Amino acid sequence: MSEGHDEPGLRVLRTGRLRRLAHLGGTAARLAGDAALAAGKLAATASSQAASKSLYGRAGRTLAARLGEMKGLPMKVGQVMSYIDDFVPADQRETWREAMRALQTRSQPMTTEVIAELLERDLGQPLDVLFARFDPEPVAAASIGQVHRARLPDGLGGHEVAVKIQYPGIAEAIDADLRNVDGLVRALSSVVPKFAVEQSLHDVAARVREECDYRREFDNHRLLEAFWRGDPTVWVPEPVPERCGERVLTSRWVAGQRFDVGIAGASQAERDAWGVAIFRFAFRSMYVLGAFNGDPHPGNYLLLPEGRVAFLDHGCVQRYDRETLMGFAEVRNAAGQGLRGDALYDACAAGYGLPRDADAELRATIADYLTLSFEPLLAPQPYAYDRSYTRRLGQATAAMKLQVGKKVWKTGVFDLKTPGAVFLLRINFGLNSVLADLGARADWPALVQSFYIAAGMPLIERETSPVAAP
Repeated sequence: MSEGHDEPGLRVLRTGRLRRLAHLGGTAARLAGDAALAAGKLAATASSQAASKSLYGRAGRTLAARLGEMKGLPMKVGQVMSYIDDFVPADQRETWREAMRALQTRSQPMTTEVIAELLERDLGQPLDVLFARFDPEPVAAASIGQVHRARLPDGLGGHEVAVKIQYPGIAEAIDADLRNVDGLVRALSSVVPKFAVEQSLHDVAARVREECDYRREFDNHRLLEAFWRGDPTVWVPEPVPERCGERVLTSRWVAGQRFDVGIAGASQAERDAWGVAIFRFAFRSMYVLGAFNGDPHPGNYLLLPEGRVAFLDHGCVQRYDRETLMGFAEVRNAAGQGLRGDALYDACAAGYGLPRDADAELRATIADYLTLSFEPLLAPQPYAYDRSYTRRLGQATAAMKLQVGKKVWKTGVFDLKTPGAVFLLRINFGLNSVLADLGARADWPALVQSFYIAAGMPLIERETSPVAAP
């Protein structure tokens, strides 16, 4: 696709690098204007709270609108930043979330004509043959595609389904975004701390391109659905192979509540049950099945009664072999046995493939980070996730990244040798943020032990005096 042109007949996305870079520049200018207006409000009212609310409300709305238009990597990063928001002052966090929430479920939709063309091109039949009913208004829109409600023909069961359709040109747009990373950082850091932008980019850039492979996602979806079929609290809706292709994924419809709607006014018991379901889905899938869903943002969950959760998006899944999982388990068990400092780093070097020649400062920083990461498993139980924990984890992550950056600057080498280790560490913060939103409370190490039992992994006792949560 040539620079500055859209796919004929589909004109949905700016896919050229220069056009997308220009759009990012416009976003940066808008955000700078939002900051200036907030400063003016501060001067007029002498209220820092009013100015802060103005800044984060306007900036959030600007980002939701402009990143939603671009889709691809900018929208994906925006989705992450909409719920990993510890960089926002506590008293303005809900203002930010409310403004950014649209990125989790909606963006500028494709037209009905584009949808019909894509469906016929991908599945080989007209829209009215493929579905007995197709609602043209999307019920959700993500960074890669948008979702419509439909009903299958009687010959395929006639049940309600969700049809996810990939945006045309999205793969080319993402390729352009990956070459525009510096521009995205500059645009977002006009209002968001640079370290938060870079962390979010690090979290999503390596995987977002492969999420365009819907056939891969179909395989992931089918694998996870079969594994969790019949579980009392985890529901992966069944895919419909006859209505899936390179750009289309169809699965059973789920009538549940959005995450933010469901948790509003929910009892602590409901929050705990949903948190346990989300934790089980992540780590039982990893240790028992060897497949880890690495996109834990609230837009991928629907909350159901009786502590049930439906899991909707499976484009970002890492597979692990048993040897790798045993290495991860040994690191966790080393922390549980009380190893700290150099002793814990040495266990991590074996389990995660960390370089053994790291200097003392880097070893100490990484060991401290990992000790904090395991706090929910090491502290007295039941342990309740909260925002103070994710703030401390965010600070430790920033300190670790700074030390790793120094190591790379000095030696040019810092590489985790264990396949998938970086991926596991990267989503740690995202999953913890979701559990902190819930304030979920449970005996988390007992759950992990149950996964080890199911996987046939050896159990190692915790130290006799568990580490208390600070």
